[in-house]
Amino acid sequence: MLRDRRRDVRHAGQVPPLSSPDFIFETEFTLLDVGATGALIRSGGIRPTVVAYTQSLGAESVVLDWSGESDPLPAFEEARRWLRSLDPIAYAVVSLIERNGAQARFISANEEPPDSAMLALALFAADGQGRGALYPIKVADGVSLGPPTMTEVEDTDWCPIGDIWANPFCVGDVVRLKPRERALDPSSQLWKTLVDLTKMRIQADEYRSPDYMAFLDDLRNGIFAVAGRPRTGGLRVTLRPRTTYNPIGFITVDANKLVLVDSPEHVPDEGIYA
Repeated sequence: MLRDRRRDVRHAGQVPPLSSPDFIFETEFTLLDVGATGALIRSGGIRPTVVAYTQSLGAESVVLDWSGESDPLPAFEEARRWLRSLDPIAYAVVSLIERNGAQARFISANEEPPDSAMLALALFAADGQGRGALYPIKVADGVSLGPPTMTEVEDTDWCPIGDIWANPFCVGDVVRLKPRERALDPSSQLWKTLVDLTKMRIQADEYRSPDYMAFLDDLRNGIFAVAGRPRTGGLRVTLRPRTTYNPIGFITVDANKLVLVDSPEHVPDEGIYA
């Protein structure tokens, strides 16, 4: 859930959305670094925050909120949708995390940071620039930070939002394959089997026949719902039929083969990110 939006900072642990008048990547990354580390040292914690840098509004920020043991990824997906709506020139993410090998566990604002917690921050720009920093946290008579590990775009693998410019599609979006692009080859045996199976279902189950027929229409027209994005394929999108009837499971295609048809206001409960 996106908890609030604002330009100024009035709450402990909230990362200041500072910005220079003209966006200069090096300057903005320094401001982000100083703001995040300062907020953590002053308050002892950080609220997971996403900052959008836009030409018209300057810097806008939202705090991500999830409760208990719930999955934080839908909150990040909602933030991704919010970023897309602003069409920013850059965005930043700040959060406390734990690393377990290649996996990152995000620490909510209401959770006491464990001894292994790290301050993670990253800035990504539409022109392809990107940088991250991971600070080890030391808690003894107050919070202090160890030397950071700096990362470039390809090594900043903990941020689930990804490239919102080359791959703007979010979970729950309805998308269409571009002309001459196909998720399945109409001349393949799989296509013929799916069509024959669905026609049999239409004849055998009149009650659910509208859903079966809608599946066939969408298959012919190349229309699908976005189910997620592979962690290891930042410019690819995982799709599923938008109907309840789903004989094909999930398929993954390149984002540049898709166009957006419709987008829900909120992130659906279901979605895959692996």
